[in-house]
Amino acid sequence: MEGRRFKQGINTGISIVIFLGILVIINLISNRHYKRFDLTEAKIYTLSDQSKKILKSLKENLFLYGFFKEESEMKPKVTRLFEEYKTSSKYVKYKFIDPDKNPLMAKQYDVRSYDTIVVEYKGKREKVYIPEEKYITKAILKLIKSGKKKVYFTKGHGEKSIEEYGIGGISSLKERLEDEQYQVKEVFLMREGIPSDCDILAICGPEIDFIESEIKEIKKYIEKGGRVLALIDPGDFPRLSNLFSQYGIKIGNDIVVDLASRRFLGDAMSPMIMDYPYHQITKNFNLACLFSWARSVEAKRKHSENINVNPIAQTSPASWAEKDIFSVRRGYVKYDPGTDKRGPISLGVACEMEIGKKEEKKKARIVVFGDSDFITNKFLNFSGNANLILNTFGWLGEEDILISIRKKERENQPLTLTEKQGKIIFFIPVVVIPSVLMIGGLSICIRRRLKY
Repeated sequence: MEGRRFKQGINTGISIVIFLGILVIINLISNRHYKRFDLTEAKIYTLSDQSKKILKSLKENLFLYGFFKEESEMKPKVTRLFEEYKTSSKYVKYKFIDPDKNPLMAKQYDVRSYDTIVVEYKGKREKVYIPEEKYITKAILKLIKSGKKKVYFTKGHGEKSIEEYGIGGISSLKERLEDEQYQVKEVFLMREGIPSDCDILAICGPEIDFIESEIKEIKKYIEKGGRVLALIDPGDFPRLSNLFSQYGIKIGNDIVVDLASRRFLGDAMSPMIMDYPYHQITKNFNLACLFSWARSVEAKRKHSENINVNPIAQTSPASWAEKDIFSVRRGYVKYDPGTDKRGPISLGVACEMEIGKKEEKKKARIVVFGDSDFITNKFLNFSGNANLILNTFGWLGEEDILISIRKKERENQPLTLTEKQGKIIFFIPVVVIPSVLMIGGLSICIRRRLKY
């Protein structure tokens, strides 16, 4: 009997040792291969693709200094955020400093208020006063980019303005571009021409066509390896259409109708884009984009061999390019197999070409969309609209680290229930469970009375 107990004791001891050994091994593995999982729908506790891409471009150590009081309520949240940055790059280091306990460090980094973050890279520093990913990544981007690309938006033809804060303006786009370290200005081509420091020329929703001298100016700019973004709404623009036609881009004289959009949005004139042919601009792009009153833009069947034109955004198969624009404006649309083109319809193309002789070859890039409304203040924040246009600027400027999916803003997640689901949720805790407990209690009492 005692021998059996002794053996059982030994077996139990061995089991405990093995169990503890497994725990130690798991702990060691987890320390070396740290992995976190974000189960929220919007991935609010995970760094955006853009932040991760920027961190991968680091070549030296980047330091995050958090100047927070020990008892600060914000410190746990910022710690989690710093951990996300650290796990995304081996070059990221972070440290918290209490300004009250270490005033010399606060003075050294010129910190004059609590809850300040200092980002340091290659001896340069940036301060962040709002402890959120958007602002920290913005500071990192500012430190690692060598200079600011200059974007000039044309004016004088009724284009959408970067200074207009109403729903039809593009001031929000200007702010987003400035966040990504672009310098954004307007230019009046008829008077000033294209500035010599222009990196990207943007033509956004003109209401009248450009004059011949401006077309020659733009062509000259392209032939020198320039970068052009054009957003051309439905209308009559023969000179602009002819200019882009020379580079293998066909701007259709039509309006795109999409019946699939009518099911979701109630408006067939607002195509929702979910089809993105493979291109660097839309690589791994899985967000819906919303256009409004758009025209077709596609690659010409025949163009020069040194020109590469690719579609980047297409409508659903339930769409078509309506040629009878007059009828559309009167509110009457009907697919005509004889004249209209059946979808999917291309609404945007990207063109790349090599210009010049072998010794002095330059690369020119052009992107043309058949709509300008999708980048206005009214539509910019719809799903993927901002990512699509900002990726386009990144491709035009050859800034690969800016071609990605940016952080989705945190938003409330309301619980929406049907009437039936609401009744079930009400009856189970309020009626069913109390009734079961009451019946169970009564049955126990009755049994006991009958027993005794």
